[in-house]
Amino acid sequence: VATNPDVFLDLPLTFDDLSKTVDEIVTVPFVRNFIDCMCIFCGFPAKGAMTAHILYILERFFEESAAFSVPIGGTSQLGETIQRGLEKFGGKLQLNAHVDEILVENGRAVGVRLKNGNVVKARKAVVSNATPFNTVKMMPEKEGEPKKLTEWREDLGTLPRHGAISHLFLGVDAEGLDLSHLDDPAHLIVQDWSRSMQDSQNLCSFFIPSLLDKSVCPEGKHVIHVYSSGGEPYEPWEKLTPGTEEYEEYKKERVEVLFKAVERAIPDIRDRLEFTIIGSPLAHEAFLRRDRGTYGMAWAAGTSAPQAGILGKFLPFPFPNLKTPVDGLLRCGDSCFPGIGTPSAAASGAIAANTMTHVENHLQLLKEASKKDPMYKFLDPGFMGDLYKPLVQGFTPSAELRTERFASGAGVAPVDYTALNAERNAAAAGPKEEAASQ
Repeated sequence: VATNPDVFLDLPLTFDDLSKTVDEIVTVPFVRNFIDCMCIFCGFPAKGAMTAHILYILERFFEESAAFSVPIGGTSQLGETIQRGLEKFGGKLQLNAHVDEILVENGRAVGVRLKNGNVVKARKAVVSNATPFNTVKMMPEKEGEPKKLTEWREDLGTLPRHGAISHLFLGVDAEGLDLSHLDDPAHLIVQDWSRSMQDSQNLCSFFIPSLLDKSVCPEGKHVIHVYSSGGEPYEPWEKLTPGTEEYEEYKKERVEVLFKAVERAIPDIRDRLEFTIIGSPLAHEAFLRRDRGTYGMAWAAGTSAPQAGILGKFLPFPFPNLKTPVDGLLRCGDSCFPGIGTPSAAASGAIAANTMTHVENHLQLLKEASKKDPMYKFLDPGFMGDLYKPLVQGFTPSAELRTERFASGAGVAPVDYTALNAERNAAAAGPKEEAASQ
């Protein structure tokens, strides 16, 4: 920004609807269709997708060093990595601990009540990564609550949403199976370019991770994940009961298009099946805790979403703010900036964590990261960091996040970040000084 201040002139366009740019400069039908196809993983085709998303995707997509970001050992490795990081810093992970209610006392989120009746108290804040629709359900209306909270709950609870996704998980016998004709393990299939990309019966994708990583399945086998776009209608499913014959038949009917997509690459796929798991919108709802199995919030770029915060008053910011009218309650996930998709949702979690942290910690972390490898040298904030800190340290984090609960759970105390950082730096320097003296 310091070297290219004119970037500020492009900010409105960055958050705006991509189609406004595409319509002006793209005239080749296939290229336009390709852009729509790339956009759809954000929930919309070019019309409705945020420009910043796609500029980043397309730039990275065609880099010489572009590669598949696939966790070695399977997707479970992502969860296990997060668990290790959590426990490394003293955190505890509770499984089968479903939240029933976010507890609010005197206008501040103080913890959560689980469905088993147990209460978990928050020392500093409660962070919800549930969808906005699920989050507001965990905050029942209380008599005498502030008007801002009521409006916030109504705004978030009535946001437009995408449909669900249908999944197909396959385990197949790979004996005699020649897949040398597949240049890549991931493929997109469009049935008809004239139909909507949001139609779950038109666009689907399949991925064969075992082509890249043999550890994800036994030798002589392949695993395949096939899924539709996030436009599967929920209404027909809500009339069905899982486990009934009618439900099982409807599942097979809706994933037939997914089977046909894989058959384009493996014609005898059905003869090779060793197991099949169909994930329906009801499974999405039950196992991922997503209201109506939704793929996510569906606020199209071009206008500011409700509760978008200060940024939404100046830019067409299509996401509700991660902050809420309740002190000590933050949100993250795919209904916050930067949006839908695993990388975006992960980034929103990092933003929520940074929001609770003093700017001095941010700058210190950047300095440490810049020394890890020469390629990260650009992260060093240098003298700009020294100029930036006094400008924002008075309100970063904001006032309601500058307190922590006493150990007794009663009341809150201010956090002395200067003392905390001095203690942290002393602990980091201690072993080095001791080693030098020896």
